[in-house]
Amino acid sequence: MIISYIKYIVILVLLIFIQDQLIWLLSITKYQITPDIVIIMIAYIAAKEGQMFGTITGFVAGMLLDILGGSFLGLSALSYSVAGFAGGYFFNPDNDKYLIKYNFLWVVFVCAFTSNFIYYNIFLQGALLSFFDILLKYILPSTTYTIIISLVYAVIPRRGEMKKVY
Repeated sequence: MIISYIKYIVILVLLIFIQDQLIWLLSITKYQITPDIVIIMIAYIAAKEGQMFGTITGFVAGMLLDILGGSFLGLSALSYSVAGFAGGYFFNPDNDKYLIKYNFLWVVFVCAFTSNFIYYNIFLQGALLSFFDILLKYILPSTTYTIIISLVYAVIPRRGEMKKVY
């Protein structure tokens, strides 16, 4: 159990570094839409460990990203916390079907949409954009891009599946 928490911490720190320093290389359009790779890990942790752990993980990851990014302090922490809480609804201690293949994409969709909805509606509050402009230009493209990136997780075969092949 402790080993899995250490794995979570190491992977999250690595993803936060990549999100902060290198993700701009993947940005598209003039609106600088980038995938949110940290939310993919938060969605995984929330679906695997539950709402409480997902919320705390989301808050810590968001606060680290806010501190490193130097932007609106606490906004990513808020949006990731709520996304971790929402992802925790997919937690089932007896069955982890939401961590398997394409079911996981639903968890990522809920977490990414929730996080982006909160983040962009607060961040762009003073801008002269309507709700539908924010939804169509920022929230949905960023959520879609994050889901496309999370397809990597869905296509990678699991250890048990690899043994069946041989």
